[in-house]
Amino acid sequence: MDATSAPPQESPSQVPPPTPVDKPVDEMSVDELAVAVRYHNHRYFVLADPIISDYAFDALTRRLTALAPEHPALAELTPSGTTGDRIFHDTPMLSLDKAYDEETVHKWADSFEGPIVESPKIDGVAASLKYDAEGRLTQAVTRGDGKRGEVFTANARFIAAIPQQIGAGPVEVRGEIYQPLSVFRERFAEEFSNPRNTTAGAIKQKEPHKTAGYGLRFFTYAVYGMEFETVSERMKWATDHGLPVVECKLMDKDGVQPGYDAWLARRADLDFEVDGVVYTADLLAEHDRLGATAHHPRYAIAYKFQGDSGTSTIEEIEWSVSRSGAITPVAIITPIELSGAMVSRCSLHNLAILEELGASPGAVVTAMRRGGVIPHIENVVTPGPAPAEIPTTCPVSGHPTERVGDVLMCSEPHHCPAAMLGTLEYFAKAVEIDGFGPKIMAQLLDRGLVKEPADFYRLTVQDLMRLERLGRKSAQNLVDNVAGARTLPLSRFLRSLGINSLGAVASDKLAEAFKTLDGVLAASAHEIADVYGLGELTARLIIHGLEARAELIANLREHVTVEAYTAPAGPTVSDSPISGKSFVFTGKLASMDRKAAQKMVKDRGGETPSGVSRTLDFLVIGDDGSPLLGGGGALSSKHKKADKLVAEGAGIRIISETEFKAMCED
Repeated sequence: MDATSAPPQESPSQVPPPTPVDKPVDEMSVDELAVAVRYHNHRYFVLADPIISDYAFDALTRRLTALAPEHPALAELTPSGTTGDRIFHDTPMLSLDKAYDEETVHKWADSFEGPIVESPKIDGVAASLKYDAEGRLTQAVTRGDGKRGEVFTANARFIAAIPQQIGAGPVEVRGEIYQPLSVFRERFAEEFSNPRNTTAGAIKQKEPHKTAGYGLRFFTYAVYGMEFETVSERMKWATDHGLPVVECKLMDKDGVQPGYDAWLARRADLDFEVDGVVYTADLLAEHDRLGATAHHPRYAIAYKFQGDSGTSTIEEIEWSVSRSGAITPVAIITPIELSGAMVSRCSLHNLAILEELGASPGAVVTAMRRGGVIPHIENVVTPGPAPAEIPTTCPVSGHPTERVGDVLMCSEPHHCPAAMLGTLEYFAKAVEIDGFGPKIMAQLLDRGLVKEPADFYRLTVQDLMRLERLGRKSAQNLVDNVAGARTLPLSRFLRSLGINSLGAVASDKLAEAFKTLDGVLAASAHEIADVYGLGELTARLIIHGLEARAELIANLREHVTVEAYTAPAGPTVSDSPISGKSFVFTGKLASMDRKAAQKMVKDRGGETPSGVSRTLDFLVIGDDGSPLLGGGGALSSKHKKADKLVAEGAGIRIISETEFKAMCED
């Protein structure tokens, strides 16, 4: 799934769960398809918790597109809940159209002249980098919703792969930020679900220097602002000017399938996630001729990998306990080979997905290695003789289980050995207490020295010297490391609790919304759900986690000072009517030049997109010769377009330069 360029039409908390539909996609009605598309888009972009494969989601959107190409649900396929300063892109950063077979790609290729450029489709975060006339990096912005992106310039300064200076300008460079798989597996796999999510969080760090610790890389795939005739030329230009460029190959149209097969064969050896191959018309004149839809350019297409799949039988369902107390089903299947590896364990994600699939011992299932890495059960081919037995007690602690939303939970996670060990390891990592490796942690738990996070702060040198192979100096170092974590920012403290759905992004949002730990603890599920981007299910999981950890939190507060949230330092935005509004200028300004006027808008928290669109708030007409003031000049193209959009119902206000200056003075 990829974001498109249209903004969402409803808030995430209002997205309803899908109506159960027990029929193939090609038998679903338009209404059923729309509900399913909205729901799974919400799970992917807002909750970062997709429950169907990209292939299955694309099947839904393709079917809805075929039946109702103008349906509003198709215009709502977009990420929600972005934070930070947002600005308009000079030209939209669109998604790519997708293909899953050779025939579709060849049909696309028949629409233009000339060769094709092939490159891998990196599964990262798309971004725009701007360099000034001296070649200095001046702006870094995410794709966002395609029209407007989120500024992360300060963080981009700490991504070593992004050049801070190139040999020419001004230019806009577009590409993909990603985290190498080797870095993710070594340092982040326990905390994040995939490298893309880690990357998205890394570039939003409130303290930009921390971005450097994520080992991010960057690949260029486009350059704008220079004159080129082909894609190949602009990629060579990028390489010559020190920009890291995605691997490209110029080929004839009959090379599509061999190229795709070659990348698929290389996939397991790559140090970055790739979910397909991108094919682009090489001649830029063909780009101009073909143009784009509101969703995707017509001159490029992504030939997506579907993942290696096979059929097997579930032998049993195993239930594992995570640090949060979530009890997760794992299907033990008759071993089959997928993507070059023997697979006998497949994720079922959570209780709701197990029930939706109807997975149970004896069932014949389709297993797939998504991304060539993680095996999942995609569907049940033949049901088992009886439904799966849902544990009524935790398989580790023996405490009763309870259902919270889609998740089966141990009712006493803070007394469950498996959850306790996971909680301790996660806490130490989250608050950056170094030195407590797995062996030391296991000894502390076995000897009863540490049962909960607060116990770290009670440890003495003498306690630690009782452990095997730990001398006085090493013990003192550990005590000193703990002492360094006695004061914690609110967001880090919340993240350290190991609560399901309360990761880095949600912790930052709660800290910003409620300011203090007491404020967070007093918040209701409804109030948390209203925090933009969280929603009702996430709120219920957070509330449940906080309630289950009430004693743990109280004990920690005896030893830890939790700092209240303070907004990051930055430019002060006035309360003028310009804040949050968008302005485009046309005609000759009498009292200032256009750059000065745009700066006035930005200094007051407004935006200055490059052109007139339906979402524009104000079109400002320069006073020099203005038709608004009785001047004899003809209407500009921007003025004509704004008039046309206003006649069609757009809310654009057309004002004079004098009126604009008065707004700035308010």
